Amino acid sequence: MEAYYQPSNKFSPLAFVYFIVACVTAIPLLALIYSYAIWYIPFPYINFFITLGFGFGIGWVVQKLAIDLGKVRNNKTAYLLGFIGALIGLYLSWAVWVDLVINAGETYGTDRIGVSVSNIKLFQVFELAAQPGLLFELMGQVMDVGVWGIRSTTVSGWFLGLIWVIEALIVVIVGAIVPPTKSGDPFCELNQKWFKEKQLPAFSHLDNQMMAIPPLENNNFDALKELTLAPNPATENHSLFTLYANETNENYLTIKNRTASVNDKGETKFKDEDVVTHLRINEEFSNFLESI
Repeated sequence: MEAYYQPSNKFSPLAFVYFIVACVTAIPLLALIYSYAIWYIPFPYINFFITLGFGFGIGWVVQKLAIDLGKVRNNKTAYLLGFIGALIGLYLSWAVWVDLVINAGETYGTDRIGVSVSNIKLFQVFELAAQPGLLFELMGQVMDVGVWGIRSTTVSGWFLGLIWVIEALIVVIVGAIVPPTKSGDPFCELNQKWFKEKQLPAFSHLDNQMMAIPPLENNNFDALKELTLAPNPATENHSLFTLYANETNENYLTIKNRTASVNDKGETKFKDEDVVTHLRINEEFSNFLESI
């Protein structure tokens, strides 16, 4: 019997149906919100985090619909669906943004910062999305002249193109890496259900003996039986235990050790160390953890 959970690499054909549903409902809505956000928020630093959020949102939608409901236990398939979903979301956001450029009106603000009032015309967006050649031609024209600037300098040409490339990479990479975080979770092939995931309260920080892998892989958890609840997990070192269980009394465990540090601003930051991921454990130890 394997010491760790291994995905079966199977998936339900319904995963592709759920993926199509995501691509015609939630992902276009995210693209619309994202395009309006970066149009009306003229702060590049904030827009960076908005772009991260857009990529994460696409990945989350693909994960919840295609991967979770579609019972995808194949990481390559999960990556692929996330990648395609991100490309679709990015393309639709370009169509919305270009239409905002076309319909731009009055500009309000100061010499240093301002926004142009604009709203899309829905059928015009559909036309742009249906004609990639026209869409990219218009984007090329926008790149030549630019529509926004930093202080008194208009961003255009190769520099604007580079920003678009970075934006695309962020959305696609983040969108692709989120779905596999679910496809690798324990899944019961017998009853065709994901294991129930339970995050336990924070425990005390693990020492080297507690983190020794060979005993854990052999179901020797004596060292871990010294665990106690962490008194102040928000500011002090601690460990996180995640249990996975199902009706067949099969159990898996993921452990992270978290080390706290304080930065120059006085904020507590944590460095996570993976101890084990989806380790098979016996029911006795599972019950012990839940009883602490």
